[in-house]
Amino acid sequence: MSAESSALDLAPLVRRFRAGFPRLPTPMRKIGREAEYPVVDETGAGFDIAPLWKRLARRDEHGPSMSQVLGADGRLVGLKCPRFEFAAEVGLGTIEVITGPRHDLVQLCRDHEAAVARLLEATAEHGAIVLGLGCQPLTPPSEAWMTPKPRYGLLLDRIGPPWLSFGVTASDQVHIDISEPEIAAMTNLGNILSPVFIALCGNSPVIAGEDTGLVSWREHAMGAIDPGDGRHGMPLQPVLNLSDHIARVCALPHYLHKVDGVAQVATGVFDDFLRSVDELDTDAAFKAFLVQDHYIWHSARPRSGHGTVELRAACQQPWGEHMAVSALALGVIAGGADIAVFLADVLGPAAWDRMMTWHAQVVQHGLRAPEPVEGLIAGVLDRAKAALRVRGRREAVYLDPMYRRLANGESPADGARRAWAQGGMAGLIAHSRLPSE
Repeated sequence: MSAESSALDLAPLVRRFRAGFPRLPTPMRKIGREAEYPVVDETGAGFDIAPLWKRLARRDEHGPSMSQVLGADGRLVGLKCPRFEFAAEVGLGTIEVITGPRHDLVQLCRDHEAAVARLLEATAEHGAIVLGLGCQPLTPPSEAWMTPKPRYGLLLDRIGPPWLSFGVTASDQVHIDISEPEIAAMTNLGNILSPVFIALCGNSPVIAGEDTGLVSWREHAMGAIDPGDGRHGMPLQPVLNLSDHIARVCALPHYLHKVDGVAQVATGVFDDFLRSVDELDTDAAFKAFLVQDHYIWHSARPRSGHGTVELRAACQQPWGEHMAVSALALGVIAGGADIAVFLADVLGPAAWDRMMTWHAQVVQHGLRAPEPVEGLIAGVLDRAKAALRVRGRREAVYLDPMYRRLANGESPADGARRAWAQGGMAGLIAHSRLPSE
């Protein structure tokens, strides 16, 4: 960061951001989930989800009728009811199922499965298939396959072709309650553990009808966005504190700015924009910062609007194990203090660099990539499981798939790749499709 950038007084933004988090830890951390699913037709080609909205909005045995969510241009972009939400994603063939916040994984699972049951009934009426997979297996990234939200076109202009990967990928993103004093520590923990999430949860091996040779094509493709700045995935360095986090966000290239709610392409770095603002302690300045912050896709990032840390490194999972990512995320944050001490003990002072090197390896090889230290993943899982048990909500069982994967040395992508090799696209769809019941 330049001396000029460091002289910029960001204290007003830091105060506003910090205010979104409670001062004291909550007695029982809540959890929320934003689960993206690819939707395809019988051939494996992407299916435009637009015809599904009418059926999804209707009341049924899975929940009440849903209210519409409209974008700035008046386009229907989602549906909402108290139990769950559906949202359009960057790709025309991706739907996001949002559940939470809930007090425990059991409640989260119940509501998420109700939402997916409604989704499956809607897709069955239209001959579409929902996949427990981290990418569209046949439809390649393209501008034509991008949901026509104005800001998506602007981001394509600003970023170029790497932005298109967002249109064909599906992640399983988890939000966990954190308090204000924990922001930096829990963000760093989520980021340094992103290789663990990728190794255990990578599930995007086939794209555009070809085996990519990668366990997580999703993480690989999105990592092409400003790689020198570390804008996606594991950041280049841990943050020192919240002020340092805010300063780093502001020092990154500025993609979009909104004027009267209308997105416009920005240039330079966000610090340059802040110097043009008369007063940083205003709603307008903070809203501009939140737009900047939204378009930085670290594997773990604090969310002031929710008072959470968001963990983003996992692909969408096979349906029979769909709660595994949520369980790992909650266990990691609930057991964060013990896990941080464990990592420091086994990895030493070069922990971040060692995990960064491993990150590149697990993107390609998943659980077949040698751990930086033998027993690292097992040590994280054991401490996460212990933290879930302490909560007393019968949540630890949701971690069982992670132990099976570790014992077998196979990421979900390995099973998907095997199905592809044996049965082509039909085999991959049969392996990955969500059940109708």
